[in-house]
Amino acid sequence: MLLLTLPLLAAGLAAAPAPSDDLREQIHQADAQLFAAAFDDCDADKAAAMTTEDMEFFHDKAGKSASKRDDFRRSVAALCESTRVNHTHLRRELVESSLQVFPLHDDRALEIGDHRFHERDANGIEHWTGQARFIQVWRRVDGRWLAERVISYDHRPAD
Repeated sequence: MLLLTLPLLAAGLAAAPAPSDDLREQIHQADAQLFAAAFDDCDADKAAAMTTEDMEFFHDKAGKSASKRDDFRRSVAALCESTRVNHTHLRRELVESSLQVFPLHDDRALEIGDHRFHERDANGIEHWTGQARFIQVWRRVDGRWLAERVISYDHRPAD
């Protein structure tokens, strides 16, 4: 039975529409804006406004760290406070070559990729501190892409 279904599955995968360059660019921009608000601007309210009310955030080291928008806002605020107290600045870098975007039913899109994290110390010297993989589900609401589900996993130190 399995041997009979494999060709059908393969045909279905081959027939799946390729994501448009426009969708990829839209999600790329939404991703950049979300991480700029959270890391560069350290604006927890702005970052939270880029998520759905029921957003969830899962992290391989911390577990489920957000079950709604306000949880995410508090997480970003705590991260920003920690960097302020420690006189550091965090930066997230998307590994451009790893970015994949796929359309999902009901005005949603799936984003998959790798990112690197950098920390700038009080002397202004930046160090690559680690990397991870991520999966994000985005939902279009009133013409805006909002992060609905975020999974950050496979965190490892810089090579």
